Amino acid sequence: MAPLPTPRYPDEMKATFCVVGATRGTGLLIAKQLLEGESKVRIVARDPVRASRLLGSRADVCPGDVTDAHSIHDAMHHVYKAIFFTVSATGGIDGRALFGSKTMIREATYQGLLNVVDAARSSGFQGRIILPSVVGADRSSLILSILNTIKPGLLRNLIERELYLRASGLDYTIVRAPILTNAPAGQAHVRITRPMNKLTARSRISRGDFARVMILASQQVAASRKIFDLVVTKGVAASDQQLLKQLEQIPANP
Repeated sequence: MAPLPTPRYPDEMKATFCVVGATRGTGLLIAKQLLEGESKVRIVARDPVRASRLLGSRADVCPGDVTDAHSIHDAMHHVYKAIFFTVSATGGIDGRALFGSKTMIREATYQGLLNVVDAARSSGFQGRIILPSVVGADRSSLILSILNTIKPGLLRNLIERELYLRASGLDYTIVRAPILTNAPAGQAHVRITRPMNKLTARSRISRGDFARVMILASQQVAASRKIFDLVVTKGVAASDQQLLKQLEQIPANP
């Protein structure tokens, strides 16, 4: 990869977070949690009117479709502390590509990430890209086979986009989650482990807890160039400090 260009934007904008795809699911919760924490947030959404309605005036909303490289290029010409790519992140039934064509799914889940990464590189991005993924994406399991039937080619797209991000030269964190639920956040004992688990029908995490861990990872040096799994076990909900200690035990990728 060629050296990254020097940023052309003022330092004071570096505190801004960018959420790509924030009108539903995990992306919406990430945006809400960031705003609740008084962070500057820019939303890149296919439907900016819906995004503004959901998130209010404090969110800086701009139009952008990950399948349109030109619109994403325009949206990336700002300095961001971190970029969250949350478009069809888990391959769940999210309304965008339920039983959609293989081409449509690849455009959103794979090419969309490539468009964001390439646009970030060309704009001089020096923050971190946070990529949600799926526990056991590189390990066969029955539940992943079912998801791959619902969204043909999903597994290939998940694996290949992880590889592309890792080879991009940009800083990144890849967070692999089990099946997402709409259960209340903050009630489960979430643990961070090495990426070594298989996805099962019983492994679940709330979207709110998933969002919380990704936000934590976006702000910690210990999360740089790492891939890790999230698992939920019995016990009291972990504090940020406890999660950070677990994160520090995860080795960085070469």
